[in-house]
Amino acid sequence: MNRFAVHISYLCKLLTAIVLLAACSNSDPGTEEEHFDASAHGVFILCEGNFNAGNASLSYYDPEARTVENAVFQRANDRRLGDTGQSITLLGSTAYIAVENSGIIWAIDAETFRVKGQLTTGQTEHMMNPRYIHFLTDEKAYVTDLYSPFITVFNPQTMTYTASISTLQPTAFGYSSTEQMVQHGSEVFTNCWSYSNKLLIIDTQRDALADSIVLTSWQPKSMVLDARGKLWVVTDGGYETTEDSFGDNIPHLYRIDAATHQIELDQALDTDEGGVQLATTPDGTVLYLINNDVYRMNITDAHLPVRPFIQAERNVRGIRNKLYGIGVNPHNGEIYVADAVDYSQAGVIRRYSPDGTLLDQFRVGINPNGFAFK
Repeated sequence: MNRFAVHISYLCKLLTAIVLLAACSNSDPGTEEEHFDASAHGVFILCEGNFNAGNASLSYYDPEARTVENAVFQRANDRRLGDTGQSITLLGSTAYIAVENSGIIWAIDAETFRVKGQLTTGQTEHMMNPRYIHFLTDEKAYVTDLYSPFITVFNPQTMTYTASISTLQPTAFGYSSTEQMVQHGSEVFTNCWSYSNKLLIIDTQRDALADSIVLTSWQPKSMVLDARGKLWVVTDGGYETTEDSFGDNIPHLYRIDAATHQIELDQALDTDEGGVQLATTPDGTVLYLINNDVYRMNITDAHLPVRPFIQAERNVRGIRNKLYGIGVNPHNGEIYVADAVDYSQAGVIRRYSPDGTLLDQFRVGINPNGFAFK
């Protein structure tokens, strides 16, 4: 056999091996993924990815088996999740994922991860870059936006647009953002993050802006409601722009009476190196705060403690990793902390008991930022 024939024979064998290997891969949505179902008490982990890279992803963790499946959306649907996964929220047997820079909200089956429906910018009047979703009923939901001065109302059962709520907010540096949402009675509070210092209050009976609260610090980033009906808000303090100074980069923690809209506590925090975030225990009596490290305080305390509850990991050069998200399992109070490391490599999730004991850690996608618990 001449060298040309040998070369052709070798290529044929190589191609055959590649085909067989691909057929055995558990990432093929047409083989094993058709039979892969989520465990009953697992955790969805949304990974934001890098802006304009289109590498957002979804992971699923089984705490009982201590196993993680990465890229489950892509594996189940043979398509990418999109660019910049912003938030994930569960309603019944459906998980809703807002993919901000792609301008899409996915509705996926919480058991199989397969797409059930979607809502895109082209199907609405004002949605541009969806951020967070809040369900008022099984058939009515709000979604906030990074650039649009409107909150979009849609039906999560049919994934159809129904209305828009004007926030009446001016545009600053191209942004007119609304972010997380917290409901107290018939009012929904939402924070205006980008270049703003306001909380907006939406009357859910009229689907209209009812009031606003002005803070002393810039860029309210995260909010939670506690057991006493107090709204806790943390800002990142703003930052300097290339054109002008904006904010002082000093985060503040606020406690606000949700019924009267009055600010009761205002505490300045350390300058944050990552992203400030808030969470509460299932009963709403203890507050967790990411401010470089993780802090814990009772909701009756007058100020944040000096010592952290959980310290961020440091690399070999002593540089602190970037803590990027926090979630608390509503069934057992276990704490999940998302570590973005350096914003460019696979992130790390660390699972802690309520007393702060490390229970498990594992790798997921790039920039993990949110959790949803089944």
